[in-house]
Amino acid sequence: MQTILLVFKVLFYSMHFYNNKRIYKLIRKYHTMKIVVISDIHGNLEALNRVLEYIENMEDENRIVCLGDIIGYGPDPAECFKIVESLTDKICLGNHEYAIPEEDFDYQMTMCAREAIRWTRGILGEENSEAISRLPIQIEEDNVLYVHASPDDPMQWKYITNARNAYSSLIEMKHSLCFVGHSHIPGIYAYNELQGDSNKVTLSRDDKTIVNVGSIGQPRDGSPMLSFAVFDDDNWSVEIIRLEYDYQETMAKIEKANLPLFLAERLARGA
Repeated sequence: MQTILLVFKVLFYSMHFYNNKRIYKLIRKYHTMKIVVISDIHGNLEALNRVLEYIENMEDENRIVCLGDIIGYGPDPAECFKIVESLTDKICLGNHEYAIPEEDFDYQMTMCAREAIRWTRGILGEENSEAISRLPIQIEEDNVLYVHASPDDPMQWKYITNARNAYSSLIEMKHSLCFVGHSHIPGIYAYNELQGDSNKVTLSRDDKTIVNVGSIGQPRDGSPMLSFAVFDDDNWSVEIIRLEYDYQETMAKIEKANLPLFLAERLARGA
């Protein structure tokens, strides 16, 4: 009888300990939520799939926010849009999405971009085009703003590429933190100062900071490595992630689709 009671006690405390561990893990995950901020995929399925592999291997619980320009330039716009739409409902309108129903906007684009967006309209299909028409220009969560181009007058599609042109936006910002893309050049810019190196920093809720997450599908900072950001909304830290991917496969697809050759060549140069 004593042996049976001892077994029951061991089982009871084991279950209690196990449940506590499960609760602890749930609490820990909740407090280490990572927000993966992606932008400017531009129909580059190979680059997007590489990012999804990275996300799959992340230890912490995460969710995705997309800053737009899922389409344009690249050979797989419909596939990329469907994938992103299946992963998150937090998707901002980019200028390339804006151009889908607004054909007059074509003439504000470069020749290569204009040729690619006209090709893209014929590829997307009605369902994707309707979904694009419903995208918001920006997303606000607490004291954080997500927008494609800039926090000040976002429909002007202003480029943030360096500290100087980030400063004018920082002055006008009403949030402590803003994530942008559009320029395809990653960078972190604060009104006062940052703590950390250039790719991984701790932010201040009392400061104002703009994080340009760069581009997944068409980097332009001299490196062909794709770029996105991971934001820890618990301790307010952000890291710019750079990854290699098979851009030669994407280049071959661009050529096969008879899109401008320049759009393929720039992937290898990161320019």
